[in-house]
This record gives sequence, C-alpha cells and structure tokens, in this order.
Amino acid sequence: SSGINAEYGGWENVVTVASEIQNPSRNIPIIVVGSVSIVTVLYLLTVVSYHIVLPVSVMTSEAAVASVFGSATMGEAGLVVLAVIVMLSSLGGVQCTFLYSSRYIHSGAVEGLLPQVLGLVSTRFKTPIVSILYVALTTVVFVLIGNIDALIDSASFTMFPFIVLCCTGVIVMRYTHPELPRPYRVPLIFPVLMTLFGLFVFISPFTGDNWGISLLWVGLTLLGFPIYYVLVKDVFKIPGLAWAMKKLRDVTADALGCE
Repeated sequence: SSGINAEYGGWENVVTVASEIQNPSRNIPIIVVGSVSIVTVLYLLTVVSYHIVLPVSVMTSEAAVASVFGSATMGEAGLVVLAVIVMLSSLGGVQCTFLYSSRYIHSGAVEGLLPQVLGLVSTRFKTPIVSILYVALTTVVFVLIGNIDALIDSASFTMFPFIVLCCTGVIVMRYTHPELPRPYRVPLIFPVLMTLFGLFVFISPFTGDNWGISLLWVGLTLLGFPIYYVLVKDVFKIPGLAWAMKKLRDVTADALGCE
C-alpha cells in the first residue's frame, strides 16, 4: 500500500495550495486529471521496460532496480544517469512534500487548531516560513531515529485515516448541504472508492505480525488531542502558558521577519 501511495499519490495535495493557483475552479481539475494520467502512463511504461530488460529474480533482489536497468541498457554510464534521475526525482518529491505539508500546518494554526506561532507568514516571501521550518525539523528528527522504509510505511498508514475522513465528509456534505457552491463537483464514486481503499490500508497492518508498531503509530497520532487541549485551548488554565505562547509567537515573528 505504501508503494502504491508513493507511485500514484501526491495529486490530491494540490488543493492545499488552491489559494495560490490562478482560477482554481478551472485549473485544479485539469491538474488532477492531467497529473494522474501522466504519472500512470510513465509508471506503467517504466515497469514494462524493467520486465523486458531484467529478469524477475533481479528485480526482486536488487534494492536499486533503476540503476541496474541503466547499467544493463547503457553500461556504466547508464548506472550513473539513472541514479541521478532517481535522486532528482526524489528531491522534487521532497520539495513538493514541504510545499503542501507546511500549508496543512499553517491552515490549522490560522483556524485556531494549532499554536499561533505556526501560522506566521514571511513578510518578504509571503510563505508560511515557521510551518516550513517545523516540517524540516521534525523530518530531520524522524530520519535520524528511524529506518526510511519504516518511515514510509508509517507515513502512509497514519495518513489514510484522515483521507477516509475527508472523503466521508464529501459524501456527507453532498446530502446535508446540497445548496453549497461547488466549483468542481466530484462524482461520488471516487470518494466512495477512496474511502474503501483507505479503510483497507489502515486496517490491514493490524492483521500482520507487526501490529504492535501500527498500534504505536496510532497512539502517536492520538497525542494530537491532549496537545490541542493543553497548548491551544488551555483547558487546564496553566499559569503563564498563554503568556509563554504569545511570547514565543512574538519572538519568532521578530527573528524571522514574519507577521
């Protein structure tokens, strides 16, 4: 499931930068349909090429199949060329991840769901610099303490419950608020299918031997509730917390040139 998400995922995140897209009601559907179509064709052509050139035993035993494919088709130069292409593609994926994930955090802070400091925007670049730095910091921490394959699996696993909630929300809102304006009216079959797939991806790890790791990630995700009620809502009225959070926001704004 994590492999499928890595190959075909990403198109849905264009909605997080909808406010930065010209004529989003027209361009977002074009971007989504176009990107999915292009990626699907390229991915299938790549897999077919691998199968034509390489035996299945090599493909299942090698960690860097692209490099082996390049070496088999173009010699030593192909090994380097394919490795560089994969590296640049990975860097592009990382850049896009920083772009959309920081917008999630920024929007949450603006809506009062996260500490206000994460909602600060650079006065010079008009970008959510604090949330970008937060994503960078947490990424470094997870890379240092975890295995990259485990991180990919856990990211996919913890992401799908929220995808299910979003898709379910589309279905519910279609019937409870049919009067709302919808610049792009998605056919309900798509959120229904995505909900079913998301439930499968989320539930299936609990049927394997590593269900304890899955349970751990669920617990880490649920930590968001106490953090929200303690740091954001301040339900316990901790003395000095409101002052400290405001001070953190003001100091960060001055240091990074934000507003």
